[in-house]
Amino acid sequence: MELFSQKGFDRTSTRDIADRAAVSEGTVYKQFKTKDGILKAILEPFIHQVLPKAVTEFIVDMSQSTTPTIDEFLEIAVKNRMQFALDNRQQLRILLQEITRDANLVSLISKEAVNIINSPLGNFIRKYQEDGQLVDWPLQRIIQYIFGTVLTYLLPKVLAGGELDIDKASKETVEFVMGGLKRLNDLVLTK
Repeated sequence: MELFSQKGFDRTSTRDIADRAAVSEGTVYKQFKTKDGILKAILEPFIHQVLPKAVTEFIVDMSQSTTPTIDEFLEIAVKNRMQFALDNRQQLRILLQEITRDANLVSLISKEAVNIINSPLGNFIRKYQEDGQLVDWPLQRIIQYIFGTVLTYLLPKVLAGGELDIDKASKETVEFVMGGLKRLNDLVLTK
């Protein structure tokens, strides 16, 4: 995983993998058959197990917290997801590198996104819409808007490394996102 994360899939040879694992190249092929098999062994559990588990844990955490405003909810949510991304930087780096060359990864991620929308997380967002704290847009668009903004903070840190002040980044993200997601009459009333 470290080699794919550092060098990229295409620039990592099975010889590199064997050397790092201190085994013969034949052992690598015996275990995984192909280099793609190694990639699949890294990414599929991450997509099918780690990401859904992280979403479930997040939903449980959020259901136990009292967040009366969408701003507070988003700040907790964004901070949580940014920390998750930094904690899983290697897997995410590989996923981001490979998603451009493998349409199946886009499909897998899209299916997981639908699961998120249909989860209790979607209910949280609907509640804020019903309370008049969010625009009346389709849930998928709201989540895409939030995700896109969070991603702009995380991409440089996930791909190139470095530190991220999560408190500052989450506050700025929420301020920016809420500028676009507040109901128009709320914006007029606050001026």
